[in-house]
Amino acid sequence: MNTEIKKTSRVWNFISSVRVFISNTFFLIITILIVLSILFSIFSDSTKDPSNKALFFSPNGPIVEQITGNANPFSELFAGNESIELSSRKALDVLTAVKDDPRIGYIVLKLDNIQGTGQTVLFDLGQALKKAKDSGKKILAIGDSYSQSAYYLASYADEVIVNPDGAVLIEGYSRYRNYYKSFLDKLKISINLFKVGSYKSAMEPFIRDTMSAEDKEASMFWMGDLWSSWKEDVSINRGLEPADIQFYADNANILIKDQFGDMAKAAKKANLIDKILNRTQIREYLEELVGSNSEQGNESFDNISINEYWQVIESEKDKPNLKNIAVIVAKGEIVYGNQPPGQIGGDSTARLIRDARNNKDVKAIVLRIDSGGGSAFASEVIREEIIEAKKQNIPVIASMSNVAASGGYWIAASADEIWASHDTITGSIGIFGAFPTFEKSLDHIGIHSDGIGTSELAGSQNLSRSINPKISEIFQSSVEYGYKRFITLVAEERNLSTEEVEKIAQGRVWSGNQALNIGLVDNLGNLSDAISKAANLAELIEYQPFFPEESLDWKELLLEGLLSKSIKSIVSMLDLDLMIEQPSLIIKDFKKFKDPRGIYAICSDCLTY
Repeated sequence: MNTEIKKTSRVWNFISSVRVFISNTFFLIITILIVLSILFSIFSDSTKDPSNKALFFSPNGPIVEQITGNANPFSELFAGNESIELSSRKALDVLTAVKDDPRIGYIVLKLDNIQGTGQTVLFDLGQALKKAKDSGKKILAIGDSYSQSAYYLASYADEVIVNPDGAVLIEGYSRYRNYYKSFLDKLKISINLFKVGSYKSAMEPFIRDTMSAEDKEASMFWMGDLWSSWKEDVSINRGLEPADIQFYADNANILIKDQFGDMAKAAKKANLIDKILNRTQIREYLEELVGSNSEQGNESFDNISINEYWQVIESEKDKPNLKNIAVIVAKGEIVYGNQPPGQIGGDSTARLIRDARNNKDVKAIVLRIDSGGGSAFASEVIREEIIEAKKQNIPVIASMSNVAASGGYWIAASADEIWASHDTITGSIGIFGAFPTFEKSLDHIGIHSDGIGTSELAGSQNLSRSINPKISEIFQSSVEYGYKRFITLVAEERNLSTEEVEKIAQGRVWSGNQALNIGLVDNLGNLSDAISKAANLAELIEYQPFFPEESLDWKELLLEGLLSKSIKSIVSMLDLDLMIEQPSLIIKDFKKFKDPRGIYAICSDCLTY
């Protein structure tokens, strides 16, 4: 009997092994075929003919200075309905090229997914659309609804069309944050804060329950400037007055109620849109204008996408191999060590600058900054490389994008010139240090810390104990020293007295316009202007910018996509979305504090407007 059972068991084990082998082999073959087809489509030389087609400008996510991680060629495979970032450089290349392309007469904007695009990037894209429009291109904006970011670009169109169930959502700028003091008090967590600058508000959420008067004053000042600029641009585009935009934002409830709740009609009556059409009507309208193409699925009008048109213009470019101006993008939080694109690593970004200045072909460097700061130590590591580049007589221009504040200003300060957009958020010259201790929390639940050390400071970094007064003195002295160093640095580099810098520092935030008036920046302009200035300083007649960055190889990118997809599938199956996607806000906010000395130059509120 036992012999028969063993034989049967061996047969079933063999069958199971064969089944697993066949399944795995089949899965491997399918995976290889998918990867090969993707690689073929990516690296194929074939391009789409843009003749008599509309450029369909429909980003599937925010338009950013630098794509987080890498421009992953497998992202489309794994993204599903998720947002995919679009490089502002690619977007501007496309809109700049189409201006002089006689093969394309129409630009169709579909901007439903660009929420999160910074105002400086939007302004540059808007100017490119204006030039295309002035060159004779007809621009149409279509949308289910328009966010404030989407509507800013849509306002440059000849016609703005919205769905009957859609709306135009304009509310201005705001800054609201969660404040945790009462919650932390209930948990009996002590927040030990050391700072200089009455306007330095990065840590306010941990020590207050409300926004301070100083923070309200400073925030309203720079937000008011950006809001005035936004209203002026949109009102000019739509033939309105800025007061009309303000009235719509302040009284949308009344205007919509007057139209019996029809938000699309309220927007049309306010002259914010031109037509109200559903999706079928929009398709028919575009087919009538541009022509139809049944092979293009839901978007049946004859069109060419951003990526398809970019491949066309890249293939048609004369590509001189000059590469003599290195444009190094510093986007994201400034963090100690090595970081991928989308974050600024003290070591990795410094290495990019060092490689550029040691490259005999590089004659100038442009540092493109989009950052609210971070680690003071990492910021200084990056700035040191800029100093070294200047010692080698390589001109360095700092070009500010949406934000270049606190540590973002620190890394810009030593450049030969600083360029900003009028919508840039900058300044926030201030320093702080902070860390929590949990002695009260542990005491409350009956856990106590005790011991002995060989010096007054031994064991002082134990978070289960209250902060040592001597450590408090050390931290405060270090923060004050860091602030004085920041002030002195700015004074020396900007040819100002320390007293003058002190008046505009204190952690206060400024718009680009305001920063120009008080001497924190030299000129207003976009990245292209900064590159031209760098070429001028380097006395270059012919020049070609290039964009070095840290990168992963294709195997890492594929693995990253597969792992991401697998993890999301598991999370979905186990219904863990709430636990994964909504972690503690406090933990999330504290994650950015990684400076080895615990000293930070952060304007963490700069991106919350």
